[in-house]
Amino acid sequence: MPPPDTSSNPAAGLKTILIIDDDVQLVATLALSVEKSGYRALSASDATAGWNLARAHLPDLILCDIQMPGKDGPRLLQEMRADPELADRQFVLMTGKLAHGSPRAAMDLGADDLLLKPFSLTDLLNCIAARLQRAAISRRVDDRVLERLQASLHANLPRELFTPLAGILGLTEVLENQLDIVSKEEIRQDLRDIRLAGRRLHRTLRNYLLILELDTAKIARPSALLGEKTILAALSTGIKAAAERHQRPADVMVDLTSAKIEADPADLAILAEELVDNALSFSRRESKVHVRAWEEGNRLNFSVTDTGRGMTPEQLAQVGTLRSPGREESGQPGLGLGLALVRKLVRHLGGEFRLESQDGKGTTSHFSLPIPAA
Repeated sequence: MPPPDTSSNPAAGLKTILIIDDDVQLVATLALSVEKSGYRALSASDATAGWNLARAHLPDLILCDIQMPGKDGPRLLQEMRADPELADRQFVLMTGKLAHGSPRAAMDLGADDLLLKPFSLTDLLNCIAARLQRAAISRRVDDRVLERLQASLHANLPRELFTPLAGILGLTEVLENQLDIVSKEEIRQDLRDIRLAGRRLHRTLRNYLLILELDTAKIARPSALLGEKTILAALSTGIKAAAERHQRPADVMVDLTSAKIEADPADLAILAEELVDNALSFSRRESKVHVRAWEEGNRLNFSVTDTGRGMTPEQLAQVGTLRSPGREESGQPGLGLGLALVRKLVRHLGGEFRLESQDGKGTTSHFSLPIPAA
């Protein structure tokens, strides 16, 4: 197939940089510098115009001022992170205020990087090059994850689906054939086992389908501004589901406070369930798992800490790649989809996820989500 004819559009094939700032002169200067350096530049003087350009052109990188009249940069960033087509775009905030003048402050706002005004052309171009390179690496990693998931579907899906299904069918057959001779307590136990197998089957299917949706379909998931009670109820639902599945409710120590965020309660419940499940899977019975949620700055934080087997640096590097670190050695069932799903859901919600672990000493999993500006 011959290469596409780009003679009528010299900018075709170039990486697109969208610049959003209410300082019109600065925008013009940055756009000219970006174009002279081999990129395609788009410019907007406010968040609304920037949003429209982003939706129309899907830029590779967005440079946006933090403080603008009307909608500010962090609010625009949050909306873009919630949009399936814009969620993975590199987003760099710009500011002249020292209070926001560190990459850590930018990350707390959900951005990929930050430029402190006034910055040099070299600083600008180095930032753009680094972020575009990081985006390329992320795409390659996501492609490998999807390939592994597809391979995993063929290799392991039958076992993960048919094992609990076989238990359900077998136990119901026993009940049907021996209903007149088994005791009520035996019937109750069989029904409990059927329920557990059904829940395992449901969770496996849910996680598979949700990862496929987030990876391929790019379907917009529902979200709304949730009150504190709704958020706490959703997190508690997920925590309880994991604790009951492991029959360890007394081992889970919970300390939850909240703030209003934009999300789907079902997604919050899944995040809590999968992180608590992971902690319980790799810690001894009667050892404590500490679960916390708290507001800090403009972020809602959630962490789960255990004193279990922990992970080596090599195992930490595999988290989210569907290799299920540690499960092969422990002989535990499951495909390790939970942490991969957590990473994708947190990213979809405009947040950050990280793991801290020491081999033999335990693991802390943590995610933070942005709190919308009042």
